Amino acid sequence: MNFRKRLSLLALTALAVCVLFTFHQFTSLPTLNRAHKQVRNGEVYDQYDERDAQMSHIVRPLRRPRPGEQVWGRKGVYKPWEIFTREITKDYMYTEDAPYMGALLDSLGTAEIANTTMFRGGSQVKLYFTLADGSRAIVKPMRKSRDFIYEVTEPFWLDQERHNAEIASFHLDRVLNLRRVPPCAGRVINMTREILEKTKDEELLKTFFTNKDGNLCFIGKCAPWFCNDEHPICGKREMMEVSLCQYLPMYKDGSIPVFEKEYPWSQGIKESKIWKAKNVCRNLLKDEKFLVGRYLLDLIELGIFDFFIRNYDRHHFDQLRQFGKESFVAFIDNGKGFGNPKPEADDKTFLAPVYQCCKIRNSTYERLKLLTQKEYLLSDLLRHSLSYDLLSPVLTEDHFMSMDRRLQIVIETVDKCIEKHGTDFVLVDHL
Repeated sequence: MNFRKRLSLLALTALAVCVLFTFHQFTSLPTLNRAHKQVRNGEVYDQYDERDAQMSHIVRPLRRPRPGEQVWGRKGVYKPWEIFTREITKDYMYTEDAPYMGALLDSLGTAEIANTTMFRGGSQVKLYFTLADGSRAIVKPMRKSRDFIYEVTEPFWLDQERHNAEIASFHLDRVLNLRRVPPCAGRVINMTREILEKTKDEELLKTFFTNKDGNLCFIGKCAPWFCNDEHPICGKREMMEVSLCQYLPMYKDGSIPVFEKEYPWSQGIKESKIWKAKNVCRNLLKDEKFLVGRYLLDLIELGIFDFFIRNYDRHHFDQLRQFGKESFVAFIDNGKGFGNPKPEADDKTFLAPVYQCCKIRNSTYERLKLLTQKEYLLSDLLRHSLSYDLLSPVLTEDHFMSMDRRLQIVIETVDKCIEKHGTDFVLVDHL
């Protein structure tokens, strides 16, 4: 073999090795769904695929901005979180198209963490991150694996919150087109660099320790049955998965952005005895305050949403102070959802607002029926939407299958109301 042939053979061999190495690197990325994400020059960006095109008129595809790309809102170019806070209305958390949403989720998942502190409030541990771009987020750490199941025989009040439930709840709400859940995204953090070195919160710092397996852990400060030595929050060495949910804009006087009211269909032991013994909606429909604005129809949709995710922790509901009684009902704090996908966990009492009131928005009912069609199955659209999160897969396949099963139960419940009272009574646009 002459010199030129040898040189050509070596060049081809080297090229083949490079191609194989590149393919291996691309196919072994641990947290990126390759159907929608590609890498160029070290930057991750989204590939608009056929499934995106198919679902685009049902759920707007998410896309991460390319380096240097500007993010536009309806009133100009701003940071993604600024657009989100400016465009909240009294009816929805964000618009149906929300072109900035992919960029906002990307910033929650990748922006530098500037400051960390413990979030005061609630029965379980939450952190409060300030990001380098000025955004703020409520953070929940990973406590349970994806396949953990909280059995129906266990008391619901002892269930620990799940970080992936917050992420999945946002995407489910988005697919249902209710748009009441704040944007949430997952990320992996280094606890040393992004908590210990970014906080001056002594109450938080003094609870950190390294366990016998060499993993960094902390306890935090919350209700004593969740924050104790027997229930530490531990990473894998220094690394930990967390969810970040966009913090809502503060009220004009700098106070908290929401106000609470008691949820009429609370699953609390004492509270549930009332509505399980009688139809409380008959009284609500006589109360003028429940007939003003979006109030009651939003609560009915909240019951449907909690049935999907199986959230027993809804004792109150929230509205935004900036809109007062005209505000939509915000679906906040969903960390106890997605705990059990089994059929025996399909608790129909969550649907009490539906079968007691026998009212539902016509647009919501039509959306639910659309999501039973083969080309737009709820499970498929939710799986596809969640594939954009950096912690994908966020849910197990059993959870996706439970969405379709529970959707059928919701529709059957509404249809029974229609059989009893008629379409005009049940399907409404307003009260």
